[in-house]
Amino acid sequence: MQNRVKFKIGEIEFEAEGSAETIERERAVFMNKLLPAAVDAIVRTRGERQTKSNIGVVEQPATLLEIENKEDSYSISPAKDLSRTSLVSYSNGFGKLTEQDFVLIAAYYEENKNGIKSFSSENVKQYYSNARRKKYSNNSQLLNDLAQKGLIMDDSNAEKAHPKHYVLTSEGLEYVESYQPKEDSEVKSKATRQRKKLDRKSSTYASLSADDLKLKNYPEIKNQKTFKEKMILTLYIVTVEGKGEWFSNADVQCLMTDILGLSSSEKIISNIFYKNKSWFKSEQDPTNKKAYTHKLLQGAKDFAQSIIESVEK
Repeated sequence: MQNRVKFKIGEIEFEAEGSAETIERERAVFMNKLLPAAVDAIVRTRGERQTKSNIGVVEQPATLLEIENKEDSYSISPAKDLSRTSLVSYSNGFGKLTEQDFVLIAAYYEENKNGIKSFSSENVKQYYSNARRKKYSNNSQLLNDLAQKGLIMDDSNAEKAHPKHYVLTSEGLEYVESYQPKEDSEVKSKATRQRKKLDRKSSTYASLSADDLKLKNYPEIKNQKTFKEKMILTLYIVTVEGKGEWFSNADVQCLMTDILGLSSSEKIISNIFYKNKSWFKSEQDPTNKKAYTHKLLQGAKDFAQSIIESVEK
């Protein structure tokens, strides 16, 4: 994806093509080094000192203002008009894509075509549908991985939104604009690594959103004093709302971090299950023989209800 900018100052023209950062860098070199040298060359060739002020160098304020106005009017826009381009054809133009690359390219497409910069796991789900691409099972994990790489970041204008919203960083924009199609073997290798990672970290609750839990009917989870209160209240809500009743460590981490945007760790989660054994029925996780899954018993439910009642009072 290339951008192009072209402008003229007097008899001197500037033209550049590439990413926004590349163009800005070349423009700075042109304005600070090449333009003054070109002006001096023209002056020497014509032997007319007055020419220097006519084509815009620093000795005449009015002419300098003209140059600055030229600079202010310069802008970068995608070289391709996307108004009649679908996400299917747009993403296909990049060749075979890894899941992470597809999300970045789809978000870039949405921003440039529709002006929508903010996106969440729900938007990613729609990207896959619009691109007629096979549904991915853990969109929240995809976004977490991209955020860790610095290609996307939290949307500061949607801090309270659930699920969590992101925007592309300058590095993410640069990545898409300078994207080079990958070899088939590289795409397959990354997909294999991603599947292995998913096998370890996947959760049956990955497709849930905060709206599915009807959180407005309950106390604010993030306002609870301890992680234990936050965790038990969350599991209670999921159970009461009929979204599930068995929870592995990975499930709890998915609910707390991916869906609710709260910090959590497997160690803390394990300690809560261990120290409150009488509150849970525990069974071996059918998907992981080395792990256990837990169901809330009356003790845990009473604890959650006490939190709710204390807020209502």
